[in-house]
Amino acid sequence: MNPSTPAEIAAELFRAMNARDPAAFAALLDDAAVFHFPGTKPIEGAARIEKFIKILFFKYPALAFDASRVIADERCAAVEWTNEGTARDGAPYRNAGVTVIELGEGGRVLYLSDTFKDTSFTIR
Repeated sequence: MNPSTPAEIAAELFRAMNARDPAAFAALLDDAAVFHFPGTKPIEGAARIEKFIKILFFKYPALAFDASRVIADERCAAVEWTNEGTARDGAPYRNAGVTVIELGEGGRVLYLSDTFKDTSFTIR
């Protein structure tokens, strides 16, 4: 499948997360992509975002997403999701949130922004 709409690309991003495949995730990003993740400064560039995803997978050796709702237009998508997993220290983890994506002119993700219901894990 060659995803082309924001909804299709959003689905591929979550497939890559559930497959624990940072390279597949990064392949959907524009080189100039910016990722806003709670508790961090904006992460700029596809390579840095891929590295961040690898760190996330290290911190959470088990983490699965269920994307339950997608609202999209011709350039953007908002995905409502829940996730569940286990942190490296064995503690259970569960959260819910929304990821917003925007495609650039080349049809790749230029902007990602996560909003979580529980942000107690973030550094303040």
